[in-house]
Amino acid sequence: MPPQRTLLGSISGNRQKGQEISPYIRGQVARKSSKGRSTRGIAKDLNLHYSTIQYTLYQDKLRDDGHSLPRKLKGKSYTDTDERVLLRHVRLNPKDTYNQVIVACGLSCKPTTVKKILKRHSICNWRAKKRPELIEAYAIARLAWCLVREGWTAEEWELVCWSNECSVERGQGKRGEWCFRISA
Repeated sequence: MPPQRTLLGSISGNRQKGQEISPYIRGQVARKSSKGRSTRGIAKDLNLHYSTIQYTLYQDKLRDDGHSLPRKLKGKSYTDTDERVLLRHVRLNPKDTYNQVIVACGLSCKPTTVKKILKRHSICNWRAKKRPELIEAYAIARLAWCLVREGWTAEEWELVCWSNECSVERGQGKRGEWCFRISA
C-alpha cells in the first residue's frame, strides 16, 4: 500500500538525484541541528544523505528564510570573435566535422557548444546528397569528349540535347558525408 499523503507534505516521497530539498525540509534540518542532533542522525531521520545535511547546515547561515541562493552564471567559453571565425569557417568549409571546425578555428569549447552557436544562426548539419563517383576511366572519356568539341560554334551546340545533368565529385568513399547549410 502506498504511503499516506500528509497535509503540506510533498506528494511523493521520492526525490530525484540532484534535486533540491524544499525550504520546509531545510527548516527541519536547522531545527534538529539546533536541538543538538548529529548530522548522521538528521540524515537517518529525514532519509537524506549526510553530505546533503552538512551542506544544508553550512549554507543555512547564508540563506534567507531557507530559500535557495541565486546561482552564479557560467561564463561563455568563447568570444564574439571566436563566433565570427567559426561562422566564416563553416560557410567556407561546409563538409568539416565539428571536431575539425574546433581545431581549425582554435576554439576551446565542446562540439555541443559549436552546435548551439550554429543553431542560433540557423546553420544545421545535413546529410550531403549522394553523387556518383567519378572513376579515372570516366574522367578520361569526358575529357576526350570535350576536346573533340572544343572548337564548336553556337549553332552546333544548339543541336545537342542535354538530359539528366548532375554534379559529380571525385574521390567519394562509401561513408555518408555531412555538410553544414542554412536551414529554412
